[in-house]
Amino acid sequence: MHGGNIYDFARENQASLSSILDFSASISDFNRIKNFIIKKEYIENYPETNLAAYKKILAGNEFNPANISLVSGLTAFIHTFLASIKGNVIIISPSFTEYLKPQIEGKRIIIPFNVVNDHPEILSNFNFEALFLVYPDSPTGQLMSSSSIYSIIEIAMKKNSTVFLDESFIWFVNNREIMERELIEKYNNVIIGRSMTKILSIPGLRLGYIASNSTTIHNIEEKLEPWRINQAALAYIDGNIQDLSNVALSTETERNYLIKSLKNIGFRTVGKPRANYITFQLPASIDGSRLKAYLAGKNIMIRLLDDYKRIRKQLYENQCKKKG
Repeated sequence: MHGGNIYDFARENQASLSSILDFSASISDFNRIKNFIIKKEYIENYPETNLAAYKKILAGNEFNPANISLVSGLTAFIHTFLASIKGNVIIISPSFTEYLKPQIEGKRIIIPFNVVNDHPEILSNFNFEALFLVYPDSPTGQLMSSSSIYSIIEIAMKKNSTVFLDESFIWFVNNREIMERELIEKYNNVIIGRSMTKILSIPGLRLGYIASNSTTIHNIEEKLEPWRINQAALAYIDGNIQDLSNVALSTETERNYLIKSLKNIGFRTVGKPRANYITFQLPASIDGSRLKAYLAGKNIMIRLLDDYKRIRKQLYENQCKKKG
């Protein structure tokens, strides 16, 4: 389940939206939304279809505007893209749960993060049309090594397959290890997905973009609807894109503080988080459901990761090894 279901939480707990502290969704606290008026004309007219000016804004100094395409939230594109694939797909786990939902024609092959990170050559044994890697992964926030990413792409190239890098939370990573512009210029089988809703704190506006070589972008845009970005989101892009360069360092400082603080009361960090979210293993004395209910009584939302069965299995196996 995705976090951030604040409306149901408010109804169930008879709380106002402004009183809720949401730890269940990873939205930036460093770029809080400014006062923003949704004008009448944004609603009574069709949105713009010529998005060139907005591409330039989002591309910034990182990408050539011709190499990006705006999408109505990255989740919508993920569903559309998966539905277009005829062959097998590989999903590196753990991952965003939405990759498991759309119906696909081929097989969905799930391979653990650690296996691919340590031995990317294993992918040579599989036939696949596309591979999906969340970078940093969800929900532990770990980064695949840069050498493994290049190996994955090279193997996929030989198979004429696509590698989709989901970088929804890349803005929060300090000391990034790959140069995405060089990646899409060197390889024609790479698509990078970015969510703007997390970094700009605007999940209600549904906005993201994908980056790839210009031919791939052209082919993708031929299949996208013309009015896919609402005018309020476009207006927000035009006037509220701020300098994001300090977000990663600020996130690292706050992340380290939270890890240290919770470690002191028995919460163990899972993996090596690099984004603006952390997965913790609860102390044996604490029941997750009771903790969630207790915090809900104080208008605090958290997310239990019961739906990530592979993480739970890995934690159980690690505990067994320590006892053995």
